[in-house]
Amino acid sequence: MHIRALTTVLAASWERLKKGGDAGQTSAELAVIAGVVIAIAIGVVAAIKTFTDAKIPLISG
Repeated sequence: MHIRALTTVLAASWERLKKGGDAGQTSAELAVIAGVVIAIAIGVVAAIKTFTDAKIPLISG
């Protein structure tokens, strides 16, 4: 997953919305931004889990 690309898309969308003022942004545009934020969060969690799994192996009981 390319988190840098997702954050770039998010930043560009956010700037476009800020500059547009009340230009009637659709709920679809806001849904895309929310989706990108969720995808970034999932990527960060997956990266942390992968890192901790490599450093701290689980002990099978």
